[in-house]
Amino acid sequence: MQLTTDSVLLGAWVWAEAAGGVTAGTTGAVAGTVVPQTVLDVGTGCGVLALMMAQRFEQACIHALDIDGQSVSEARGNADLSPWPERIRIVEGDFRQCLFSGPYDLVVTNPPYFRLALEPEQERRARARHSGGSSLTHEELLQGVVRVLAEDGTFALILPAGQEAGFLSVAITGQDPLYPSRITRVVTGKSSPAAGNVPPTRVLLELTKKQTTPRIETLFLYDATEDKYSQQYINLVKDFYLWA
Repeated sequence: MQLTTDSVLLGAWVWAEAAGGVTAGTTGAVAGTVVPQTVLDVGTGCGVLALMMAQRFEQACIHALDIDGQSVSEARGNADLSPWPERIRIVEGDFRQCLFSGPYDLVVTNPPYFRLALEPEQERRARARHSGGSSLTHEELLQGVVRVLAEDGTFALILPAGQEAGFLSVAITGQDPLYPSRITRVVTGKSSPAAGNVPPTRVLLELTKKQTTPRIETLFLYDATEDKYSQQYINLVKDFYLWA
């Protein structure tokens, strides 16, 4: 099972304010820290996020969904080999059609349109031609989340930095709006991030049904002066990597 930086970032970051959050460049209020008891992972793939949620939230019941049968089989196998098989349920189905037993305290997703955005243009085109329109749009994802999210629940996801404004616009102006409660912009470049000349390439978002002043943070993956991971990033992911 491959642990991608994107999934590990999201899995380690969500609800991290309970342990002090990401401190660099922080502004805004701190969100609530009620530990989730029910978690839904939309588009689970090989199940990395579901496993991370089971590890982090020891009492939580984890449901995970994917439209791809092969991914579901892999995720089930990984869950069965984990220390938490009794708390993880993997379901095959389309998020736009499946009925869930929510409400969920926490919904997480590493959306497929994010993964496509990081691939070479030729690969993106090839996969798009064969997708059959199966990838969720922003609107469809948000509509589904609103339907299953508890009134005081949190929705968390990772996006390319360039999609932040458009996604939040859709979320806030929807019939049942979701509002940002926490925004962390992730700088993945190595060239003097302290000097401010490396723009963020990712954005981590938490949204809720209640409007609040969002906590805004910056996370640097690399040290500003040395060619190594930043202590900020190491502190965030140390429970999930042997090298950290």
